[in-house]
Amino acid sequence: MWDSADWRAVVFVSDRFGRPLRARERCLQLAGIPWSTVSERRPSGTYYKLCVREQDAVDALLALRLGGFCRSVRLRTTTPSVAEQLIDAARDMWDEALELVVQVVDLVRTVPRLVTGPARAALGE
Repeated sequence: MWDSADWRAVVFVSDRFGRPLRARERCLQLAGIPWSTVSERRPSGTYYKLCVREQDAVDALLALRLGGFCRSVRLRTTTPSVAEQLIDAARDMWDEALELVVQVVDLVRTVPRLVTGPARAALGE
């Protein structure tokens, strides 16, 4: 593998671990760019960084931009109200449900179709 010094280019930072980070990891995976997720503990909270090798930094940023991740996620500086927390929780549940659907579709596409049985040509019909 690569030395830890190679993982210097940070392409995404978030204060939450969840769908936004996993979606960007999946985008980099589809683009064929190796990445590393680093968590950094600070007094203000834990930050999650998506790091790539320095030579892949431009390619990673372009892949994320083409993947639809153009706007940056703002880190929270104030405590949200109860209504905002409920809306955020509902949005997170919706995102998780969508992620589950994407994973199931990927699984169905990659698994051989063993349930349908062999093709008729293989049976000699």
